[in-house]
Amino acid sequence: MKARALALLLLAAGAQAAPGAPSALPPEADVRRVLANLPALRQGALNTQLAGAERDKLAASPYEWTLRAGASRRSAPGAERYREQEVALERPLRWFGKAGQDQALGEQGVTVARALHADAWHEAGRTLLRDWFDALRELAGVARLEEQLAVTQRLQAVAARRVQAGDGAALDLLQADTEQRRVLALLQQARQRSEQTLTLLAVGYPGLPRPQADALPLPQADGEATASWVQRIEHMEHMEHDSHELQLAQAQADLHAMRASRLASDAMPDPTLALRATRERDGQERVIGVSLSFPLPGAGRAADRSAAAIQASLARERVTQTRLRVTLAARRAASDSVHAREIWTTLQEVQQHTVRQAELMQRAYQAGECTLADALAGRRQALDAALAAQTAQIEALAAQARLQLDAHAIWSID
Repeated sequence: MKARALALLLLAAGAQAAPGAPSALPPEADVRRVLANLPALRQGALNTQLAGAERDKLAASPYEWTLRAGASRRSAPGAERYREQEVALERPLRWFGKAGQDQALGEQGVTVARALHADAWHEAGRTLLRDWFDALRELAGVARLEEQLAVTQRLQAVAARRVQAGDGAALDLLQADTEQRRVLALLQQARQRSEQTLTLLAVGYPGLPRPQADALPLPQADGEATASWVQRIEHMEHMEHDSHELQLAQAQADLHAMRASRLASDAMPDPTLALRATRERDGQERVIGVSLSFPLPGAGRAADRSAAAIQASLARERVTQTRLRVTLAARRAASDSVHAREIWTTLQEVQQHTVRQAELMQRAYQAGECTLADALAGRRQALDAALAAQTAQIEALAAQARLQLDAHAIWSID
C-alpha cells in the first residue's frame, strides 16, 4: 500500500505532534495549496495532459487514408480516342499487434508523465521544507540574540552604577559597552539573514504563513519507528512505490523497453492496402482491384532497433543506480533523525549548565565577587550554548520532518 504503513509506524511512535500541540511545520492545507500553484508543478500537470494527447494520437494511428484520382486519353490505331479514369483509395495498415503496442506506449507515456509530476511534487516539498527550517533557524537565532542583548544591557547598567559610585573601574564599563555592541552587531546580522529567508518564503511560496520560532515542539524519541524504517528499507528493492524517484526511473525503463519492442516489430514493415477502380475505353471496360505494397526494410531500420535496445539497457541500469541512491538516502535520513535528536539532547544539557554558570557569575559580579570580564565570558559561553542547542533542536525537527515527508506521511501528492 505504497508508504502508508510507514506513516502508521511514524504516527504510532509519536513522530507527529498530538492535536493542539505546537508544530514546527506549516498547516498541510496551506502547503498543498502553495505547492499546487508553483509554476513547476503547474507545468507538470500540463505535461500530463500533453502525454494524454500523445496517447490519443498513438491510439488513432499515424496513418491516414489517401485518395488518388486520375484521368487520361487513349489513342488507338484508326484514329479512335477514348477517355479513361482511375480512382484509388489506399492506407497503410498496422499489423502483427502493432496497434495494441502503440496504445500501450501511449498509456505508458501518461504513466511516465504522472511519475514526473509526482517526483516534482516531492522534490518541491523537500525544497519548501529546507527553506522553512532555514527561516526557523534564523528566527530562533534572532530571539536568542535579543535575549542576550537584554542581558548585556543590564550588565552595562550595573557597571555604570558601580563606576558612578566609585566601586568599579572605568575599564569594566568599557568592557560592558564593547560586549553590548558586539552582541548588537551579531543581532543585526541575524536579522538581515532572517529577513532574507522570510523574503524567500514570501516570494517563492505565496500564501504560506510566516514561521514562528517562539513555540517549537521538542524532537520526539522515535527509535522504534527508525528500526522499522531500516527493516523496511532492506526490502525496498521490491517496493518501487515507496519512492517517487524510483517509480519514475522504473516507468521510464518500461517505456524504453516498450519502444524497443515496438521498433523490433517494424522488422516486418506495415503494408499499404489500396482499392482501385478504373474506367477504360469510354466505359467499355471497367476494372476493380485490390493491391498490397510492402516497403523493403533496409539498414536504417536495423540501426533504429539497435539504438532502442541500447536505450532500454541504459534505462534499466538507471533503475539500479536510482535504487541504490534511494536506499542510501533513506538509510541516511533514518540515521540522521536519531543522531540529530541525540546531539540536541547533549547540547541542551550543555546549555542548562552554561546558563546556570552565567547566572551565578552575574550575581557574583553584582556582589563584587568576580570581575566583569569573568561575567561577560560566562555570558558568551551561555550564548554560544543557547544558539547551538536551538540550532540542534531545529535540525532534529527538520530531520524528523524529512523522514515523514519521504514516508509520504505529510504533503504527499497521493
